[in-house]
Amino acid sequence: MPKPPQLSSHLNNLKPSVFATLAAQFKLLPALPIPLHLGDTYRLPTPEAQWPAVLQKLPGNPYQYASPLGMEELRAAVVAKLAKRGLTGLTTNHVLPCSGGTGALSLLAHTWFKAGDEVLILAPFWPIIRGIVDSVGAVPVEVPFYERLRAGESIPAILDGYVTERTAALYVCSPNNPCGTVLSPDETLQLATWTQQRDLWVIADEAYHDFVYGGNRHSFLAALPGMAERTATVLTASKSYALAGTRVGYLIGDPAWLDPARLMSTHITYQLPIVCQIAALAALEHGESWLDETRELYRRAAERVAQRLQAKFAPAQGGAYVFVDLRGPLQGRRCVDYVSELLREGVCVAPGEAFGKDFEGWARVCYTAVPPEQLEVGIDRLNRSLERLAAGRPL
Repeated sequence: MPKPPQLSSHLNNLKPSVFATLAAQFKLLPALPIPLHLGDTYRLPTPEAQWPAVLQKLPGNPYQYASPLGMEELRAAVVAKLAKRGLTGLTTNHVLPCSGGTGALSLLAHTWFKAGDEVLILAPFWPIIRGIVDSVGAVPVEVPFYERLRAGESIPAILDGYVTERTAALYVCSPNNPCGTVLSPDETLQLATWTQQRDLWVIADEAYHDFVYGGNRHSFLAALPGMAERTATVLTASKSYALAGTRVGYLIGDPAWLDPARLMSTHITYQLPIVCQIAALAALEHGESWLDETRELYRRAAERVAQRLQAKFAPAQGGAYVFVDLRGPLQGRRCVDYVSELLREGVCVAPGEAFGKDFEGWARVCYTAVPPEQLEVGIDRLNRSLERLAAGRPL
């Protein structure tokens, strides 16, 4: 009898989800904590994208296979929206609907990278991207970036020391998850120039492009001269339209590499469920006023956190989070241990170690996951806990 095949060696580099660990701890609590750790929203999507309306739009037989390319109407709606946002010159052949932004990034990694390729990941970063790079045998190279950028360092000064002959690509997230930094148009141009000079692919995770505040402005990297052919833009209905459960995201780029990605997608997922695509299409077609209202609600929440949270952090310029520096209050303790304590005080945040190896003493706070009144209660609980730490009082 043959022995069962060994598991992939790439699994050795994957870390368990910190969020799954936190969820397991919830079961031991007398009441659920206020969930400021989740990258989610309390907002319902636009009514046209909610299930009662979507189910009425299903075709005669919704159980048949659909095109693995994605609905033509959905791809056209993405093209139309992006043209209004400044990313022009696209056709439906530039858009591939995927299983969420996560699925889009995973598909891209399978299409672009071979074992040993190095990918610069600008840190702090969305946690799953490191595992996606690891899963195809490529090498994630963490680059402390956003804090240095906001401190005034130039992009070449930050990045030059990390490039080797094996560097294949750079991953950038703007607006950033977890720190809320939005690259300015000038910084976006600097990054574009730098990547072209070094002939690198660029993964532009712009999932939060619809949510920018306070006079800041988002610019698509792929819209800059010389960037369209080397940039993969990743967007998602999860973040833009509160449709996380539908798992609809988009991989956008030059058909020269997107066509092979389509081929790869056919062999991984084949197609997205038609009901989910209809929901995303409804959001794109009817969601502009909803986006305006939601952006204002999120802006107010970000402003409230900036005014009320008694900790060290850079105010959010966009997105859904602030990234809090707790190294002082923790006095050398592990943040993940503190987060476990914080659960018993009725609030949950995400420990910083999930967002990069240099951020052990940090924590991410999401201000969009709960309604404003619950957010205020959560911030007050967090403030009391930090006061307790500063005073050296045990829980």
